[in-house]
Amino acid sequence: MKRLLVLVLILGIALAAFATPRVNAQEAPSGVFPGTWPYTLPPNHHLSSFGAGGLAENLGVLYRQIVQMPFGFYKWADNKYEGLLAEKFGFTADNKAYEVTLKDAKWSNGEPITTDDVLVTYSIGRIRAWAQFNSISEVKKVDDKTVQFIFKDQPSLLAERQILKEYIVDRFTYADLAAEADKLVAAGKTSADQEWKDLATKINEFRPTELIASGPYNYTLADVSDKYMTLKWQPNSIYSGMVKFGEIRLWAGETDATTPLVLSGEIAHSTNVYPPATQQAFKDAGIRLIIQPRMYGPALLMKADVYPFNIKEVRQAMAYAINREQNAFLTNGFGGTATVYMCGLLDSSVPTLLNEDTIAKLNRYEYSLEKAAELMEKAGFKKNDAGKWADKDGKLVTAEYKIPAEFADFSGASQDAIQQLNDFGFDITALAIPWQQTADDIRKGDFQLSVWSWASGSPFATTQFFGPIQRFNYVSFTDGRVGMNFQMEFEYNGKAINLNDMINQASAGIDVAAQKERAGEIAVIINDLMPYIPLNVILSTEPWNENILAGAPADGDPILQNPSSDHFVIWYMLNGLISPAAK
Repeated sequence: MKRLLVLVLILGIALAAFATPRVNAQEAPSGVFPGTWPYTLPPNHHLSSFGAGGLAENLGVLYRQIVQMPFGFYKWADNKYEGLLAEKFGFTADNKAYEVTLKDAKWSNGEPITTDDVLVTYSIGRIRAWAQFNSISEVKKVDDKTVQFIFKDQPSLLAERQILKEYIVDRFTYADLAAEADKLVAAGKTSADQEWKDLATKINEFRPTELIASGPYNYTLADVSDKYMTLKWQPNSIYSGMVKFGEIRLWAGETDATTPLVLSGEIAHSTNVYPPATQQAFKDAGIRLIIQPRMYGPALLMKADVYPFNIKEVRQAMAYAINREQNAFLTNGFGGTATVYMCGLLDSSVPTLLNEDTIAKLNRYEYSLEKAAELMEKAGFKKNDAGKWADKDGKLVTAEYKIPAEFADFSGASQDAIQQLNDFGFDITALAIPWQQTADDIRKGDFQLSVWSWASGSPFATTQFFGPIQRFNYVSFTDGRVGMNFQMEFEYNGKAINLNDMINQASAGIDVAAQKERAGEIAVIINDLMPYIPLNVILSTEPWNENILAGAPADGDPILQNPSSDHFVIWYMLNGLISPAAK
């Protein structure tokens, strides 16, 4: 009898072994993908999905999506979303909600990804004033795999993109913060209440000790060195069996630091911006250059409450006084294009996002020192004997211009803008500082002039308008920071407006004609008030060493219409289309 019981027990164990999914039994791929990203070092580098210094900065839109995944990936040429975490997605039959059904996926800790993770993600997102909440009122659990985003009033194509592109975080790390958020909402608290602000600060300052990943790669702070950081393959993702690399090695640094590493073959792919001479050096070394849109460029930012940049005519004069064609070339060589319409929307998008009559109204601020001088005189300035503009009290137009030292494109654009404005009669001093400090100083409002990106890789006006007038302005912060401090509520042409609300609603709904009208009103206001100067737009000219990496799309492939926000590497990596080159 005892022998029979033992045999039954052994048989049961054997059957259980066959019945249990053997996800963890697969071995890591042997390949290494040598890329680069300008991450920070600990202790500034942390593993939170929220707040400065976390995943958004240290992985960026490219590498974050293979660690902490969104619902979907957008193919621009096809105008089509492909599911990543999502199995099914779309508007409900009555158009009252957007519904997403999750794939049968797991976190790196082996636990299933469920709608509870989505609810946790959006509870925190509500406290952080995510743009999705301009369109949705509630996130509702249907079952463990299906969730609905309930619209406030009308369906929204913009909300669809925001939902499908949002990174989903895990409930194990963030459930407590989400529970606090839910309590505030249930109690009727809003962003104006101190409790809400305190929780927003707590979320920003939260520092998890572990990163739980949904993608096939993960890392710890021990994997971050001053030389490179290593994203390591993990076996529990639904994409773990498809990727061809066991490690993603991201070398530290921006253009100057990465150029020799690209030439030596230690970096096989880079999204950094390289000047024309360096691009030619890559070609001479037999390194392929892949060209795709970035859909953003450098903008000259002004602190709106700093004299004399609080004067509209001075800001307009600056737009006239900068030769943007020259500035574009010194930003990114032949990969830079001068901004034409100067309205907060990408020139390539203007014909589809605005009506013809609106486009005709836009001041293109074509280079003219004469018009710039007229505006300075209108603002009460005259040139002194030294050729410098001075007001009636003799005060010169002086400012410090903070430049992110590591960003070759932004640095080139800034140095040229400074030189042109000083030649015009200003007195601007450049201050090169680390890029992380530059961004932080802009957010805090600790600057007079600076530079950061404008527009974005999105087909929607609301999202293109977002940067920098919302992104780096007080309306995006819940912790008292002021950023540009450009006031968004004011009287314009005899009408009281809230520019922040106008931008948030510009792409609402599915009526394209109405969207164009709303976007047109905003474009005219930005074009007139010139709260920042959109200098140019840059193309991404990316080295790809085919002796190290195989499988990149051919020139002209439709996937190369995707901008950096939907980079082809994300899709190709997850689907095993790129691999180590054959030896």
